[in-house]
Amino acid sequence: MELTISKQDFLHGLSRTHGVADRKSSMAMLSNLLLSTDGKDTLRFAATDLYLSVASAAKAKVSKGGSVALSARTLFDIVKNLPEGEVTLTVKENHAAEIRVNKVRFKIPGMPGTEFPALPSPGETAYAELEAENLARLIALTHYSMSHDETRPHLAGALFEGNGKAVRMVTTDGHRLSRAEFKNAGSGLLNFEMLVPAKGIVELKKLLDDAKGAGKGEGASTVGVATAGGNAFFKQKDVVLSVKLADEQFPPYTKVIPSKHEHALALNRARLQDALRRISLVANDKSGAVRFGLEQGLLRITSENPDVGEGSEELDVDFAGEAMEIGFNARYLQDVLSALTEDDVVLELGGQLDPGVVKPKGPTDFIGVIMPMRI
Repeated sequence: MELTISKQDFLHGLSRTHGVADRKSSMAMLSNLLLSTDGKDTLRFAATDLYLSVASAAKAKVSKGGSVALSARTLFDIVKNLPEGEVTLTVKENHAAEIRVNKVRFKIPGMPGTEFPALPSPGETAYAELEAENLARLIALTHYSMSHDETRPHLAGALFEGNGKAVRMVTTDGHRLSRAEFKNAGSGLLNFEMLVPAKGIVELKKLLDDAKGAGKGEGASTVGVATAGGNAFFKQKDVVLSVKLADEQFPPYTKVIPSKHEHALALNRARLQDALRRISLVANDKSGAVRFGLEQGLLRITSENPDVGEGSEELDVDFAGEAMEIGFNARYLQDVLSALTEDDVVLELGGQLDPGVVKPKGPTDFIGVIMPMRI
């Protein structure tokens, strides 16, 4: 195998794929990245940890075709630090790879590319085209409420679904829930439901960031979405991300979203954020609890901690109902407010033990539900 490729194209292909390689796996091959030629002008990259897989391609001048598996981390570090120019990659019969740019030369051991695990394929399944910006917004509005507990795989991911009219993403960790959606103006994949593990969401976000960057000045970038054989596939130009879906049942989230509320408070988002940030300084580090006290025309946010002290802040609100108090985890509220971009939000409250709802003021494609705390 022998080829030449520009440093920038080589680095770009490695950047898209090397992070998926599993450096801690007991299978040595999974810490490697597969390089393979396709015709006389294409170098392909592939990496997998058997749950996530990424494939990419770059233009190259191929003198001799073939494939090789090389350490993903070592190869990426070497190429990143090469001087600018054309990189020559030559693979010897013992699978060692020589990398040269002008007077700079590296030689690293490799493994046979034929022993690299086969990547999942969507087969004949058609991709639906969805706008990258819309998908990125779904992740931004929901990623923070995924569970990080891997022993609860039904919560450690995002429910991604569509019904022909809308595409939505829902996450919950049992203490809070986030649901965001957008109207589906794309094609294909009209009805689907998949539970994408958290690690897959992280890699999808990287793909979407890349798509948005590449699409600047060229109109809206799109990402193809498909599902087949227990995997989800996301395709953006020459990059394909496949994610093994969680074979779990996501909770019936519609039952958690309150259908009615007693009080609805319109608040300036930044003002509420600032108040929560200040008062949470004296909140218990473990619980993060703050108390919301409502009375005529006033919302009082308080917290107290015997080891630290106490604090309170009052916000003027349009409220004329019966006085009430309710406790929330301040960080959960701050996560929702930080994800939103609108200037004003609405806080919907029921009784002292009912979930609170946060949403942007006016017509909205988002709802955040936060369970109350006993304080």
